[in-house]
Amino acid sequence: MLAAMEPWLPQPLSWSCALTARGGGFDGHVHEHDEICLVLGDGTVMRHAGVERAAAPGTAFLFRRGELHGHRNGPGQEPHLWLVHFRADPALERACPRLADADPARRVWRLSAEQVAAWQALFIRLMAESLDPGRAGHQAAVSGWLRLLLVAAARWDGGDATGPAAVHADPAMAALWELLNQHVEATDADFRAALARRLPGYDSLRHRFRRLYGMPPTAMRDQLRLERAKYLLLDTGLGIAAIAERLGYARSAEFSRAFARRTGRSPGEFRSRPGG
Repeated sequence: MLAAMEPWLPQPLSWSCALTARGGGFDGHVHEHDEICLVLGDGTVMRHAGVERAAAPGTAFLFRRGELHGHRNGPGQEPHLWLVHFRADPALERACPRLADADPARRVWRLSAEQVAAWQALFIRLMAESLDPGRAGHQAAVSGWLRLLLVAAARWDGGDATGPAAVHADPAMAALWELLNQHVEATDADFRAALARRLPGYDSLRHRFRRLYGMPPTAMRDQLRLERAKYLLLDTGLGIAAIAERLGYARSAEFSRAFARRTGRSPGEFRSRPGG
């Protein structure tokens, strides 16, 4: 969850780059904010404003607040869903009316490989900025990357692959970000094994990653794991030991020390007083 920003800026509330389970899904639901979702990997069946639509890899959906939506995977489908929940900017919607079109079918896009790569690059910059609140201009930068991502969506049908910014599309970097997100709930050994298996050029890639985002991939994974820990503490009834095990820690004390080192509070204190 990100801090509140000025109401005239688009506000990202949460984001996810998730590998979903074969045969799994998410029941139809509504919420009081908008959501943009890009389907990668395998296809799925997406419920959009109550209507089910087959979603091939490279399909993007924009769900408006209050619209019923969800998805269901077939027994052989294991899609990756890249999504952002956000509060829209009314001025941006007026400038890009496709983003607020009343017809849900007008908010479904089938993207080219170039458009997918460019959108992933914008998403990654949004995610990285969101995880580094100490940087100068953090809130304005987070809002800015979201604005660029939404403008890119509004221009897709015009054949514009990159949107308004010259963003370098880096498939290897996108694969690394997916790997980081998929191994938030994994042991360090399993994470290292996945790096060796899926990214043989990791040594050079991690140097590029550090230059771009100011920290190595392992530190970014720690940031992602901290955000997941906060979610599990506040939004589930799992005990501290169960959360530690789920996040790949060998002992709950190890998890508690890592959490306190980064937040200044124990997991129990954060759960009882999340606002500090």
